[in-house]
Amino acid sequence: MTTDLDKLANRYVAVWNEPDQTKRRNGIERLWVQDGLHFTPTREVKGYDALEARVEESHSKFVRDQGFIFRVSGEPLGHHGLVKFYWVMVDPKSDTVNAVGSDVVLLDASGCIISDYQFTEPLSRA
Repeated sequence: MTTDLDKLANRYVAVWNEPDQTKRRNGIERLWVQDGLHFTPTREVKGYDALEARVEESHSKFVRDQGFIFRVSGEPLGHHGLVKFYWVMVDPKSDTVNAVGSDVVLLDASGCIISDYQFTEPLSRA
């Protein structure tokens, strides 16, 4: 059974896989609030333009140039506007997991991301 949390996590991952720049930007605007935040251990981005640049950089490096795809892994968890989900970066030819990560997102009342904290996890988490 697909839940709203599943849909959110799958829509999130789909943005990072999306090859079409216009569709990717539209996905960002549907997922995040206008001044939405995205954090990694080494960066902080704010707003649609910065989010688009961040996603484009990752997409170009991992999806377009190396042929990986991102997938949701496991069941998203959430309550009171906070959602955590895991994802994997996979070689679609061999189904080999090359990276594991998680995101913890804070949502507004309409279900859009206010802030997104991204973590790299150990491969053993896959």
